[in-house]
Amino acid sequence: MSEPSKIPESVRLAAEQQGLGRALKRFPDIVTAAAERGLKPLGEPPAGLSPLASPAPIFDPTRFESHK
Repeated sequence: MSEPSKIPESVRLAAEQQGLGRALKRFPDIVTAAAERGLKPLGEPPAGLSPLASPAPIFDPTRFESHK
């Protein structure tokens, strides 16, 4: 088992936010490995696009109005 001091702070915070604090205490190696794997990008962005480029969501306030 890993010592609690060896667990990165980012992994500890992510586990706590997702309700995995108990799992982190019982299985620190597994939770740490899963968190590190999940934080990696899936792949390289297509050529010509910045890694920060993504379609912007469109806010439409009329969607929140009730239709009577």
